[in-house]
Amino acid sequence: MTIGKMKKHKEMIRNPILRPHLPETHWMTGSRTLRMLQTYSSVFIKPNHGSGGNGIIRVKKLRKGYEVRCGSSLKIAGPSSVLKAIRSYRKSKHRYLVQKGLRLEKYHGVIFDIRVYLQKPKHKWEISGMAARVAAPHKFVTNYHKGGHAKPLQKVLISLFQNNQSKVDACYRKIEELSIVIAKTVNKRHSIHELGVDLAIDKKGRIWIIEANSHPGHMLFTQLSDHTMIRTIMENKRSIGI
Repeated sequence: MTIGKMKKHKEMIRNPILRPHLPETHWMTGSRTLRMLQTYSSVFIKPNHGSGGNGIIRVKKLRKGYEVRCGSSLKIAGPSSVLKAIRSYRKSKHRYLVQKGLRLEKYHGVIFDIRVYLQKPKHKWEISGMAARVAAPHKFVTNYHKGGHAKPLQKVLISLFQNNQSKVDACYRKIEELSIVIAKTVNKRHSIHELGVDLAIDKKGRIWIIEANSHPGHMLFTQLSDHTMIRTIMENKRSIGI
């Protein structure tokens, strides 16, 4: 049984180290969604048990009205019809969250986030893989199954911080530290041996926690020319017995 997004969010937000890195997230209701749209320029509406970027709806403020997107489908709605547009994309049997949208940094003009693959083959959490996930053109999700592709994280951070190696190293360390804390926090209440942590960097250089996935996919790491990470992941899987 997968652990719902809201359960993990509530567990993480209790941790004072993680709390500043979590975007505002609530169970979705019509009134809550409208309030968040008054506060933020965009919101994301996600199924509590969704994976692979499936079913995610982005609502973005326009000068007049809203752009509501799900996958490759797009609707323009006014303030009075935006909830109807959102409902048209929702699956009735799923519970949804509404989350603050982030103004993410870009790599060569395209949004990206960071996938950290953590495993606990023995008694200690370790990072088996870290890579940037670069979205396909015109996509607002970076997932592998939605056309996202892997880039070496160092390469993307060097581009982002304009060859400032000390900033790259500091960011890299922060990503590692946060990821280990996330794994330990989620593991307190759930018996898990793998975790996929998705982080993002906004326009101000702040690191945000997008999601922690208790059943992470590893195919992203097969796209890297250096196969060290995917070999480590597969060796640890054998050790864990997955």
